[in-house]
Amino acid sequence: MNNIERSRQLEHIRRLYQLIHGHRSLVRSNFNRLKPGQKRLLLAAAGITPLYAGFSSSARNLNYDLLNDEEIDHLEIGLRRLQAIVDVFAHCEPQDFTKQ
Repeated sequence: MNNIERSRQLEHIRRLYQLIHGHRSLVRSNFNRLKPGQKRLLLAAAGITPLYAGFSSSARNLNYDLLNDEEIDHLEIGLRRLQAIVDVFAHCEPQDFTKQ
């Protein structure tokens, strides 16, 4: 993944984080636009384990409307956890990731 794609994804996650504080309809549209792997990561960081997690296509079909109010509130926690991880790695240079 190149830097442009990474920055787009981070911006999408930041917008979702900002929206959770106010307008759930906007959160719905942003959550539904996430890629399946991003949804799984966000839900895992929020401590949300869907009952249908064992199915391979579950994240692809996961829709915001399937989450209950408590799980939606936990999305903010997951976003803060993911942001902390991103902040730690933001200080790394590309050569830090090369095998020596």
